[in-house]
Amino acid sequence: MKVSMRPLFVILIIIDLCSGAHERCYQSHDILANGCSVPILKKFLYKKTFTPACLRHDICYHCVIWCMVTFMYCEGIHTTEMTFLKTKIIQMEKSMSIQDDRIRYLEKNEVLQDQEIKNLKEEIYRLRPDMKSVKRSMNSMMKILMKNRRRLVRDYPPNLRSDSRRHKSIIQRDVGIEESKTNLMRQASQIIAFYAYLNNDVKSPGIHQTLVFDNVITNEGKWYNKFSGTFSAPINGLYVFSCSIIMDGPGQYASFEIVKNADIIGTFFVDPQYDEGYKYSSLTLVTDLHQTDTVFVRIGSSYAVVGNVLSKPYARSSFTGWKLN
Repeated sequence: MKVSMRPLFVILIIIDLCSGAHERCYQSHDILANGCSVPILKKFLYKKTFTPACLRHDICYHCVIWCMVTFMYCEGIHTTEMTFLKTKIIQMEKSMSIQDDRIRYLEKNEVLQDQEIKNLKEEIYRLRPDMKSVKRSMNSMMKILMKNRRRLVRDYPPNLRSDSRRHKSIIQRDVGIEESKTNLMRQASQIIAFYAYLNNDVKSPGIHQTLVFDNVITNEGKWYNKFSGTFSAPINGLYVFSCSIIMDGPGQYASFEIVKNADIIGTFFVDPQYDEGYKYSSLTLVTDLHQTDTVFVRIGSSYAVVGNVLSKPYARSSFTGWKLN
């Protein structure tokens, strides 16, 4: 069986022509390609970026005969390459825009800082004469004090100098005692009082839940904390506390406790379950507090709570206290 070598020979000739043509095309690219076309009097940005793609496009057009490709093939390759370059340029322009914004921000801050520095320099220049005057006054006072000290040391007999030191310590001790008495009297005479009520109803409170009377009307000395609902004693003394609670009608009841630190110092009960309307209960007591002792109102543990603690514009649940002078 004879095999014809003619088709294989033709294919080899075509491949040889294509490869030779490809080399000839790229060796003569200076003649075949003229770069990117730009309209007259138009400035083409990024021309150097697109020029290699334009050259390859021109060479492809001139070599289609030798490499057996179509003009559409050249156009497709060229479009893909130009799209890729365009995407890269858009990304670069966005980055440049962000950098420009940052540069403008830094320049603006630099102007503001320069103005602040200028203002500070002007202030220093304005205060410089006053500083010199103060320094001169201090130097004069120091000279006067040193002169008086030398005179006192010289005039005091040796046996009286130790007595003078003892006398000075006694005077300082007496002054300290008087200052302590004055501070105690000032603390004892200061007004300590507060009054606050609930802004909103407390829905279904739990046992030992602290009632936070958050609307403060009076708070002399600022010793009541409207965020925790606690009063902290600033000084030792006798204090009066009073609490009034309102609940709704039938089927509702709860007990309440006034607590000092962790000790219950008073309890009362609100029980409107057999009444048709609202029911009030209140408790007023006097107690001895030491500095930093805290007092607050909480739900009692005598009964399970049934209902809500109410606070309406016409009837407020409130907590008040003051120090007896």
